[in-house]
Amino acid sequence: MNRVPTGIESLDKKIGGGYPPGKGVLITGAPGAGKTIFGLHLMHYSCVQGKRCVLIATEESPEDLLEQAAMFGMELGPFIENGMLSIKQVLEIRAGAVARAAHLIDGFSNTEIDLIDECHLDRSFRHDKIGFNIDEMDIIDIIKLVPDGTDVLVVDNLGVLAFGLDIKQFRDKFDTLNRVLNERMVTTVYVMDDAAYQLTHQIADYSTHGAIKLFVKENPYTGKMERYISIPKMRSTKISLDLTLFDITDSGIQLQKGKNVEIPG
Repeated sequence: MNRVPTGIESLDKKIGGGYPPGKGVLITGAPGAGKTIFGLHLMHYSCVQGKRCVLIATEESPEDLLEQAAMFGMELGPFIENGMLSIKQVLEIRAGAVARAAHLIDGFSNTEIDLIDECHLDRSFRHDKIGFNIDEMDIIDIIKLVPDGTDVLVVDNLGVLAFGLDIKQFRDKFDTLNRVLNERMVTTVYVMDDAAYQLTHQIADYSTHGAIKLFVKENPYTGKMERYISIPKMRSTKISLDLTLFDITDSGIQLQKGKNVEIPG
């Protein structure tokens, strides 16, 4: 099977050369574990390889993401300029809806209007609820933000769109999203915060082709906090279930060679 390189050579070696093409992979972990950086590696490497990429940001602004990528030597700005990369700022319409409901701001920005139109959302005020319809962007609306011809997609953070859904609703909607993207052969990484992952009973694992879990734990022998990666699932791939230490270096994520360990209790 051909693979889509993750942009992290040491990770590619553990999963058969990269992510399975046209499939969805879930990355979960606590704050500070490095989830977003994994997505940035994929975006940058894929753009360099000439693939059309979309990053749907539900928490961070494009400016913050570009700055973070640049810190690790991954310049994404040129790819936005040449059309290879598009960052969809779902954060802006979510936050804007709340602000308008509180009468803090008026009207919609151009970015908000573009996203509202892409998702066919209602700009009108809801009289039955506080706020605007756009505050209730659905998980399935992600599909509307992915243009035809997209090769690689990162959704960061899926967990934001899971709150307010019961387990069945989340499973049904996420299954539908994942199935449609699979049919369109879009290689997708879903980043999900640990809080939402636990609240949804870890059920997202069942929908995706692969799962990567990140941990931050104190080493009882050194007293230092350390990062660990676990890959419990990657279909069509021979994988080790051992945990591996990894670092966030000046060039991004780097798995430590030969550092298969047990997570401290």
